[in-house]
Amino acid sequence: MKIITLMNQKGGVGKTTLALSLAARWHLMGHSVSIVDADPQRSAVFWKKQQAVDSKLAEIDVYSVKLPAEIRGSRNLKSDYVIIDTPGTDKMIVRSALNASDALLIPVQPSSLDVQASAPSVQTALASGKPTVYLVNRYVSQTQLGKDVMHSLQHTPARVLRKAMGQYQAFPRSIGLGETPSTMFSGGAASRNIEAVGQAVDTWLEACHEEG
Repeated sequence: MKIITLMNQKGGVGKTTLALSLAARWHLMGHSVSIVDADPQRSAVFWKKQQAVDSKLAEIDVYSVKLPAEIRGSRNLKSDYVIIDTPGTDKMIVRSALNASDALLIPVQPSSLDVQASAPSVQTALASGKPTVYLVNRYVSQTQLGKDVMHSLQHTPARVLRKAMGQYQAFPRSIGLGETPSTMFSGGAASRNIEAVGQAVDTWLEACHEEG
């Protein structure tokens, strides 16, 4: 079992969208997946409630948690992958997620302000001693801003995932219906992007395992 926490004290960086996208990919590959929704907005729980009973993603379990002890209980789940979607400001919940996790993903949008606002989360993650990586989200390729931010991230203490998640209408359209682009728009640009990012995450997790 691998427990991966998505964290960033900066709100609106797309933690839940990334959590759902990665969960769907791993599930469609044949792995068992659980999502632990620790965010008060309960977006992952809402996603599950919108899902049709015959969805290909129906076997993804989503748990709503409010207490640090419930976060610690993630270790008792029997899934191949457990993804913890954290709030931005609840330090006790985030700390419990850090302690329970095997690896930490920090989504960040491609802007210098977002990178700066994410710095405290990176420091907290690195201080935990857990493998930590930036995952750039809503990246628009071939823009100077995106290139500049990707370059600046290379000089931060955390690693940067070699693939970035782009910005596609397929994300809100599918997630609002309890799906993801991998099921609703299979083979489309967003689906291919999820696969590329997922492969990069897999490679990173394998490297972390070999190093640790």
